[in-house]
Amino acid sequence: MPSILLLRSSPHLGGIERQLLDHAQRLRQAGWEPHLLGFYRWPGEHPLVEAARVAGLSASTITDPHPLSPAPLRRLREALEQHRPALIHACDYRTDILVALARPACPWLAEAHGYTRENAAMALWNRLDAWALRRAAAVTAVSAAGETALAAAGVPAARLHVVGNSRAILPDVPAPPPAELPASGLHLLYAGRLAPEKGLDLLLQAWPDVIARHPAAQLWILGAPAARRSYRRTLAPLLAQPGIHALGHVPDIRPWLLAAAAVIVPSRQETWGMTAFEALCAGVPLVAARVGGLPDLCRAAAHALLVPPESPAALADDLRAALHPDFPRGPARGQQFCAQPAFDPETRHARLLALYESLI
Repeated sequence: MPSILLLRSSPHLGGIERQLLDHAQRLRQAGWEPHLLGFYRWPGEHPLVEAARVAGLSASTITDPHPLSPAPLRRLREALEQHRPALIHACDYRTDILVALARPACPWLAEAHGYTRENAAMALWNRLDAWALRRAAAVTAVSAAGETALAAAGVPAARLHVVGNSRAILPDVPAPPPAELPASGLHLLYAGRLAPEKGLDLLLQAWPDVIARHPAAQLWILGAPAARRSYRRTLAPLLAQPGIHALGHVPDIRPWLLAAAAVIVPSRQETWGMTAFEALCAGVPLVAARVGGLPDLCRAAAHALLVPPESPAALADDLRAALHPDFPRGPARGQQFCAQPAFDPETRHARLLALYESLI
């Protein structure tokens, strides 16, 4: 049976980790020997490793104390020697770079989920990742837009493949009760990083127009404060407008989706769109910018409206349409959207498995 190392560096058990865990279980059923390596900055086991062991999978944590530490690379080389995999599958920029530096004897595949440009440090990591990806035997993108961006970064077109996300990326535990919000408001939701590429400033510029049309509107902003100081200064006066509530990072947005009249994704850059996907699967009306992978994601969603990028006026106009009582919405519509074959975890697994078999 072929052995494969599945690598992930992250702080938590989120969507990508859930999807990777689902894929590892399917690999085992297909006769592979998967071993998950979780690179983790904090004491104890990576949450992905803990979940993998509960599922009966082989998994171990590699402590990754800081970006310049040589220990993770050394531990990765030890794991390569121990497991002698037929293939490596890396799932983020940190593990891409470590595998490229380790120079394994077996082929390796990199799974790219897109980049953030929050600060100068991330810009450097993006360049290092592009260097690493050019050395991978294959690179998967989650959308055609992501594939185009990777080709522009110098990844050879012959090594690029589009393998989208599946509904396994969604939380697999029951949703908490709806968020307790004031009954009198019209509740709108933004969930994502407070970073320039996410376009929150565009939504906040549109807010006076939204309030003029919907005086009871309340905007709930779920996301960590902006890393870039200049962008924090840009947002500060806009966040002080009436009806706006910035609550910081929230690990599970489902209670908010259950209470929201609409979700807004005003991004300047979006490789796929996790918030958009969660909103559409919940049947909540979505207003999203026509950028990156969002048009493909929303193509079969009657409860989504796409607006031109960089247009606060368009956001306000389409939000008015999405809030109309006759606009499509509801759990049944969300379930129909999420059940599409394109989001089937087995379909995603089969595409990756075919790609693996072409590499070994």
